[in-house]
Amino acid sequence: MSLWMAAMWGLVGSAVAEALNLSGMMRPTSGSAGRWQWPWRDRRDAPIVVFAVLLRTVAGTGLAAAAGAGGLATTAFASFTFGVAAPLVIAKMFDQVRVADHPADPGRDGTSGTSGTSGEHDDAA
Repeated sequence: MSLWMAAMWGLVGSAVAEALNLSGMMRPTSGSAGRWQWPWRDRRDAPIVVFAVLLRTVAGTGLAAAAGAGGLATTAFASFTFGVAAPLVIAKMFDQVRVADHPADPGRDGTSGTSGTSGEHDDAA
């Protein structure tokens, strides 16, 4: 499959995922007298929501194109699936990035501000 074909199937997959996501957020509320509402409360929030949808759609297209170029997505269904799963895949990739902790300021009693003496960081906290 060509790179462009993988990208197009990724675009379709991410567009389907975003359409399902938007339709899931559009619910009738008691204040709207049973009418369906857009997923923003104020019209000024609409461009932000649309921009986020476009970013996720472009991310799905890019991930499917990269998978196609790397030989991971050899069929239309595989590229479509990469487009659908792109937001989750990218979020999980960024979860693996560790952020360096800044050392705590020394306390008034001259301690370093850590609770333990071993200097290890507890990820569960």
